[in-house]
Amino acid sequence: MLEIAFNPLMAASPTIAQARLIAMFAVLLGGLTSGCLAANRFPLPAQLAKKIMTIVLVCFNWPIALLVIWPMHLKKDLIWLPIVGLILMLSITALSAILFPSLEKKPKSRLTLILAGAISNHGYTGGAFVCYALFGTPGIALAQIYLLLSLPIFYLVYLPLLKVYELRTEKLISGSKLSFLLDFRMLVIPAMLIAVILNRSSLKPPAFITTLHIVDILIYIASSLSFFAIGLQVNLSILKNYTNLYFPIAAVKFILTPALALLLLWLLALTGQNLNSLAQKVILVLSASPSAVLMVTMSNVFDLDGPLASALWVVTMAVFAVVVVPVLFLIFT
Repeated sequence: MLEIAFNPLMAASPTIAQARLIAMFAVLLGGLTSGCLAANRFPLPAQLAKKIMTIVLVCFNWPIALLVIWPMHLKKDLIWLPIVGLILMLSITALSAILFPSLEKKPKSRLTLILAGAISNHGYTGGAFVCYALFGTPGIALAQIYLLLSLPIFYLVYLPLLKVYELRTEKLISGSKLSFLLDFRMLVIPAMLIAVILNRSSLKPPAFITTLHIVDILIYIASSLSFFAIGLQVNLSILKNYTNLYFPIAAVKFILTPALALLLLWLLALTGQNLNSLAQKVILVLSASPSAVLMVTMSNVFDLDGPLASALWVVTMAVFAVVVVPVLFLIFT
């Protein structure tokens, strides 16, 4: 059924997988807590969070993307898994673009809301964690395959659009638009293209990448920095400033997106494209994921509404952990 090359992010055994997942949650809580404490106790520069997240984007995202995509492949009978993931992302992006602009007057806040609705946390602090907890290592493998189309499209389409938005808002002269091609924040795009080329070739990743757990190390460092930067901006006292936005974003993330996933699975069944039971369950779990850390990163890096992004991430993550995950366990166990 499933054919997948060894991935450094995928656990070799349930014990190792559980240890990695626990470590990721420790990184999340540690990063957020240390960021909050640092912001409250030290006079830190206002742009520090943006600088940290830019470092993550420039130094960590592209090697992670390269090393994760390179070794992966799948059989034709699972091609609908990433296709559904892509359709969901594009559809919810369009829905968010229709629903959210009326809720905020500032263009930067509107774009932040659209990103929060469109980009979900399918990683090891969100949907993939629940897939492992419910379905074991095969659940994690399918969660990674789910992203094979939507993640490249995000970097190849959404990221350049954010860059164009930045150029327009800064009203740069036309000659300086060459910076679009030379912007180091865009390194993840050529990295993903190179990864696809390597994936299709006979070249295999060097063995030391696996034996030294290079990808794990990069993910832990990048996650720690990202959560710390989010913590710098998470002021619990300002969460009340966005209370009118929490229900709409939660409705999109936890009601409308799973409903659309169910509709897509029903349509696939009608056309005779039946996914296996585990793939269907993984799609439903991932469709109920909270807003992504990547959304907060992009909001800071491209000068959108960083505080709003952090607040939406905190609230959707809290709802996911306290409400959604128990419901998923009731449904699937």
